[in-house]
Order: sequence, then C-alpha cells, then structure tokens
Amino acid sequence: MGLGKIDFERIVMCAAEVGISDIHIAEGEPVYWRRCGCLSPLREFIPTAEDIFKIFQRFVTEADMEKFIAEKALNIAWEFNHFRYRIHVYYKRAKVAFAMRVLPRKIPQMESLGQAGKIEQYAGCRSGLLLVTGATGSGKTTTVAALLERLNETDTLHILTLEDPIEFIYDKGCSLISQLEYGQDFLTYAEGVEHAMRESPDVIMVSEMRDSQTVEAVLNAAASGHFVIATMHAGSVIEAVERIISMYPSEKQNMVKSLLASVLVGIQTQQLVTRRGGNRVCAVETIKGTNAVKNLIRSGKFEQLVNIMQAGRHEGMQTMEMGLESIKEREILRPHTPAIYCACE
Repeated sequence: MGLGKIDFERIVMCAAEVGISDIHIAEGEPVYWRRCGCLSPLREFIPTAEDIFKIFQRFVTEADMEKFIAEKALNIAWEFNHFRYRIHVYYKRAKVAFAMRVLPRKIPQMESLGQAGKIEQYAGCRSGLLLVTGATGSGKTTTVAALLERLNETDTLHILTLEDPIEFIYDKGCSLISQLEYGQDFLTYAEGVEHAMRESPDVIMVSEMRDSQTVEAVLNAAASGHFVIATMHAGSVIEAVERIISMYPSEKQNMVKSLLASVLVGIQTQQLVTRRGGNRVCAVETIKGTNAVKNLIRSGKFEQLVNIMQAGRHEGMQTMEMGLESIKEREILRPHTPAIYCACE
C-alpha cells in the first residue's frame, strides 16, 4: 500500500513518542526507521510518487522549493503536533527522498547527558574556542544545545547561533538568544561569523565547520574575545586538531597552530555505545586548553595529547578508552556487540 496523509502522521508521531531517531522515506521503497541504531522496514508502507509530492508540499515554502530545484538538496526543520523534525530532502536515483531526524521535545538537562555532561565544565568560559566533535549522529547538537540552555538559565548573555537548519528552540531565559538559519539569515558560515561579531554577541555557536574559510572566521572570532562553540566531524581530539591544521597550505600551518593554541579552551569528542536493552549512551574524550596542551599544539606534537588526557582526569580530561572503560565498569554495554556505535544521520 502507499503512504497516505493519516499513515504519514501516525508514523512521525509514533516515532517521536517511542524513541525512533530517524525515518527514511523514498518512492517505491518501504519506509524505514531507526531505533537504538538499528534500521527496520515498515513494509506495509511503500509511498508512490504522488505520496512523496504531497509530503514534500507539507514541509516546504516556495523559496524552499526553488532552492531544492537549484541545489538538488534541502535541509529544513519541521514542526508537527509539538514535535520537531530535521529533514534532509534529496534525490535518490532521480526520485525525491527524505531523511528525517526526530528531535527531542525538550532540550535535555545537563545532568541527563551522562559523560557528555562533561561539557558543563566550559560553562564559565567567556572567550576562546570550544570544539564538540564526533561522527554524524553522535549527539553533538544535543550536547551543545544543553550547554547553551544552561547558559541561558544562569547568565545574562547575547547568544548567537548559526545553524543549518535551526533545530532546538530555546525557552525564554536570562539571555538574549538570536538563532540564524543558513540560506535564510546568512549565506555562508564564514560571512555569518564575520557579521555576527558586529552584533555584540557574547557567545557564538557555529553548527558545523565545513571549510577553511569557516575555520579562519571561527579562530578570528575567538581571538577577538568571543566565546565560540563549534562542531565538526572528527573521531578524536587529535583528529580534530589535525583536520583544522590540514585545511591550510603548509606555509600557513605554523601560524594556524599558534592561533589555535592561543584560543583553544577545550575539545570534546563523542561516540555512542549500546547499552543492555538496546538503548545508547555517550562516551566522550575531552581535553582542556592548558598551557601544556597549547605548547604541544604549537610544536606539532599532537600524538602527545593522549598523555595529557590520560594524566588529566582530576582536571576533567579523559581519553575515549577511559570513557569506554568507565561505561564497561557500570556493566551497561550490551554483551557480544561492538563497543562503539556511530549512528547514521
């Protein structure tokens, strides 16, 4: 059978209520959803081209439609019955398809994040660069949102976010929050960061550092005295540092090492592991921008950062191995499965 309006609404509502993380919809194929990292088909629902078009019309504005036609892909956020969904619209063998991420109904409290809650140790920062890294679907956005919500609850700040698309909506708190969306409020992340610095922000959040222009703008913003929080795809602290440096030609890399070292306040890398019962929990690797860390970055001795993390537990640091071991000690890993699971977006 196809995928009518009522069926579609039931699927997205059920997904939000029972802990489904992703829904995949494509013409002529069963609807799939992902729970606890595992994909399952809903074989009774196989949308037709007409079904896909009707669903598409529910999400998009005329401007969105023009952008999709021009760029062959579209990122949007959609709200339905008090739940929010992040939707990536794309072509699959010349047919329109959707990848939907179900967003938490409320921004999680820091205390509910497990190891990811270590991000709270940076809540007192008012300048410098904090990086949150990990694979796609490792919870970076949720962690950053929890930190920003904590700042919103406890301090009077101007928090400016650059997002693609806007995912979490922040409640009214002590702070002024300005959420800007890619394509609607700014055209490139690099320009967005540069313009943001003229809007008197205390905190700038960049939802993804995708290229060297964005990295340069982020580093300059942090060097100018702003507290910048940025996410990027990197599987470890060392990989994050190396990726930033490698974005620049060799003749500029010493300069970038020095600039990164001078502004870095910390890096937190996240991975998801599977618990008994199928639920997942976050394991993290984290390092703080101590003088020793800054010296190693300036000198290019990135491999020695592991030693700093191993010895820095009392300062809030740890390696990913230490994080995984802590989870194993609480006996929550599902037996006979790989320890590390990186969810697909």
